[in-house]
Amino acid sequence: MTDITVDESPIQMLEGETITYALTWIGASALSSPTAVVYKDSAVYTSTAMPSGSHTVSGNVQTLKPLVATGGDGNNDYVVIIECVVDGNTERRKLIVNIIRDEASA
Repeated sequence: MTDITVDESPIQMLEGETITYALTWIGASALSSPTAVVYKDSAVYTSTAMPSGSHTVSGNVQTLKPLVATGGDGNNDYVVIIECVVDGNTERRKLIVNIIRDEASA
C-alpha cells in the first residue's frame, strides 16, 4: 500500500507567497496528464490559488502550476490533490499546505 500523502506534507507558506512545487514520482518511468485541484474549507479553490501557468511533467517529475497563498487566508489550510498518469495508472496524492499569517509568531 502506497501512502497517499506527499512525504513533505504538511508544508507552510506565508500569506502572499507564490511557490511552484514539483513532485517526484519515485520509481516511475513515464508520466502524463498532470493536474491538481486545490481545496479550502472543503470547497474547490483552484482558480484562486492556482490562477495561472500549467502543470507539466518531465521524466518522473510533475511540476505544478504556481501556488498562491492568498492574503487573508492565514490560519487556513489548502488541500492540494495532485493527479498524474504514472506508468499507465492514474494516481493521486495529497499535499496539505498550512497558510500562515505573516504577522503570526513563530
